[in-house]
Amino acid sequence: MDTYEVLSNITNFTNSYPTGKTIANSSSTEIRNTTINEFNSNSHQLAYEIIAWVATVIAICGVFGNILGAVVLHRMQKTNSGVRLLKYLSLVDIILLVLVVMAFVLPSLNRYVARTIHAIFHPFAYLLAMTLYTFEIYLTVLIAIQRWIAIALPFKSGSLLRESVINKVLGTIAVFTVAFNVPLWLAFWPQAYWNPDMNMYMFYTKPQGGFLGEYGFNMYSGPVMLVFRCVIPLILLVTCNFSLMISRRRMNSVNRLSSDRGSIQLTVLAMAITTMSVVTHVVTAVQLSLVYTLSSTTNLYLNKIASLLVVINCSTNFIFYYSFGKTFRQNFKSCFRSHD
Repeated sequence: MDTYEVLSNITNFTNSYPTGKTIANSSSTEIRNTTINEFNSNSHQLAYEIIAWVATVIAICGVFGNILGAVVLHRMQKTNSGVRLLKYLSLVDIILLVLVVMAFVLPSLNRYVARTIHAIFHPFAYLLAMTLYTFEIYLTVLIAIQRWIAIALPFKSGSLLRESVINKVLGTIAVFTVAFNVPLWLAFWPQAYWNPDMNMYMFYTKPQGGFLGEYGFNMYSGPVMLVFRCVIPLILLVTCNFSLMISRRRMNSVNRLSSDRGSIQLTVLAMAITTMSVVTHVVTAVQLSLVYTLSSTTNLYLNKIASLLVVINCSTNFIFYYSFGKTFRQNFKSCFRSHD
């Protein structure tokens, strides 16, 4: 709960008792209702704080895990497009974890330092997190498609997965990410104000609608965002995952040479990463679909859970790398092995 929410709650509580009317001369029904409301508010706040602490601990572990993962992946085959994309995913997730914590997790931590950091960095952290999250979504989709091409189209994979082709696709995703989030930046462009308590200029975001107007921005933040951030990635991820599952069963049914084991491990790794991403997107899709029909409390709970799932999704890469990649484990151990 940030400072503005605290002040709002204090104001609402004060206004609930008109001038000249105190708790002493209020009816028992009014006192009971007030007590119930306070209890519900405190219980919700406690649940939000627990989720925030869990997300913070996972994010810290995820940052260190992704750093280790990126270092090890950089030592592995640099000519392998799949390994290179996984390294990019780890680097993106490091930054995304920091931004998500600052924008969505810190407000629920009932600590002065957390609220102060959130107040200072939130306007930019929110916009950067939403933008980078879009890139991370389609980077995960690209990893799934790359694995499907390598398994299902082995004779064409050499030309389709050339470094130049992968770079062009990554550039296209970056351009799409920026273009897709331009309305969000224009609508929530940070505005400076002087904070006398901290004796410094700070920034806040106030939704203006941008060039789309109020109705257009509601369409953008609702159906459009649902389609491009949830529906399309979900369809692509589920389709690729299903195809990879079929291809993996076919590979297991045929006597493969040992040289193909690395390809099988990358396939299993891609399936694990995309499955975790699918789970995250399902919750986000439910929230965006029912945002106008659910109560504010339910929406807030879904928002907290969705943020927690994003943190988990970005933090489990190293676990997947180590669990499903024998080559990754060997390179990881070699990083800490003493050399004469």
